[in-house]
Amino acid sequence: MNYEVLSVVFMFAVVALGFWRKCNIGILAVGFSLIIGKIGGMSSSQILGGFDAKLFITLVGVTFLFGIAQSNGTLELIAKRAVGLAGNRTYLVPVILFLVTGLLSAIGPGNIPVGALMTVVAVTIAVEMGENPLLFALAAKVAANGFTITPLAPAGVLTVSLSETAGYTDIIMPVMLNVMLWAVIMMIGFSIHYKIYRIKPGAVAVGGAISEKKPVTRDQWITIIGMCVMVYLVMFRRLDVGLTSFFVAAVLVLLGVAKEKQALAKIPWGTLLLICGVGVLMNVVIEMGGIDLISEALLAIMTPATAAPIIAFISSILSFFSSTTGVVIPTMVPTIGTIVDSLGTGSAGFISLTSVMISSSLSSAFSPASTGGGLILAAYMAASNSENKEQEQQKLFGRLFMIAIACVIANIILSAVGVYGIIK
Repeated sequence: MNYEVLSVVFMFAVVALGFWRKCNIGILAVGFSLIIGKIGGMSSSQILGGFDAKLFITLVGVTFLFGIAQSNGTLELIAKRAVGLAGNRTYLVPVILFLVTGLLSAIGPGNIPVGALMTVVAVTIAVEMGENPLLFALAAKVAANGFTITPLAPAGVLTVSLSETAGYTDIIMPVMLNVMLWAVIMMIGFSIHYKIYRIKPGAVAVGGAISEKKPVTRDQWITIIGMCVMVYLVMFRRLDVGLTSFFVAAVLVLLGVAKEKQALAKIPWGTLLLICGVGVLMNVVIEMGGIDLISEALLAIMTPATAAPIIAFISSILSFFSSTTGVVIPTMVPTIGTIVDSLGTGSAGFISLTSVMISSSLSSAFSPASTGGGLILAAYMAASNSENKEQEQQKLFGRLFMIAIACVIANIILSAVGVYGIIK
C-alpha cells in the first residue's frame, strides 16, 4: 500500500471535513491520526509523539497571562490611552491603532485574541468619528497578523519549533522582520487606498471611545508591570517564554489582580487544541513519508527563481479557508526544509521561503471565510446602525474577499522580486 499518498489524502481530508462541518480541525486531526497511524503500523506512543508538550505549555502560559490583562481591562486601557495621543490629529488614529495592535500582538497574545479585541476597538472608534470602519479594522488586523511572528507569540513559537525540527536555528528574527515588512507595506497600501489624509480633524465626540480617560486601577498597574517583567526576562535574560509567563501569571493571581476563572476563560482553548492536534497528525504524515511526497511534487515544478511565488500561492490558497497558525504553518514549514536542501539555497533560502509562506498566508486572513476576515465582518456589523444590515453584510463580504485576493497577488509579486529575502 502507498502509505505516503494515503497520509496526504487523510491530511487534506481532515482539513476539508473541518471546514465543511465547521468542526475544530485539531479534534479531527487527533482522531484520524489513530486510524492512519495504525494503518501505517505506528504504535500509540509513536502517534502521540507529535504532541509537543513544550509548545502546549508555552501557548497556555502566554495566553493565560494576557487573559488576565484582558479580563481586568488592561489591554483595552492601553489601546484607548495610546489612541488618545492623537489629539486633534485624527488622521494618526489608524496609524496608532496599527502600532499599538502590533505591539500587543508581538509581546505575547498573538494575532487571534489581539485581533479580536483591537478590531472591535478600531471599528467602535471609527463609527464614533464618522469615518470608514474598514480602514480602521484593517489597520488593526494587519498589525495583529504581521507582528505575530515573534519569540513571544504563539505563531512565532510554532515557527521556531518547526524550523528547528527541519534543522534550521536562529531564524526567528529575520523571518519576524520580513513579515513585519509585509505588514508595513500593506498598511501603506490601505492608507493610500482609503485616503487616510482625508480623515476630518477633531472629529471625536467628547466622552467617546478615544477621549475617555478612566483612571488606571491598582490591578491594571500591577498587570502592566507584570507584562513588562515577562518581556524583559524572555528577551534579555533568555528565560523560557512559557515558564516565565506561568510564573508572572501565578504572581498576578496571588496578588488578586483578576479573577482566575475569567482569565482562564480568555485562553483560546480551541486554537490551542487546533495547533497541537494538527501537530499530532503532521507527525504521522511525516513518519509515513507524506511530507516528502508533497516536497517532491513541489520540487517538480520549482526552480530557485520560481520557488518563492509558488510557495506564496499555495500558502495563500490554504489560508483562504483555514487557520494560518493551526494549518498553514505546520503543513508548509516541514516541506520548506526539503525544498531548500534540494535547491541548495541554504539558510537564507529557508528564511526567504518561510517569510514568503507566512506573509502570503496572513494576507489571505482577510478573507471573510477565515478567522481574520470573519472578525472584521462581525465587528463591522455589530457597530453598524444601518437599516439594511443584510445587504450591507453581503457588500462587505465581497469587499473583504477582493481585499484578500489583492493582498495575495501583491505578496506573490513581492516574493517573485525578492522583497522577502532582503532581511537575512
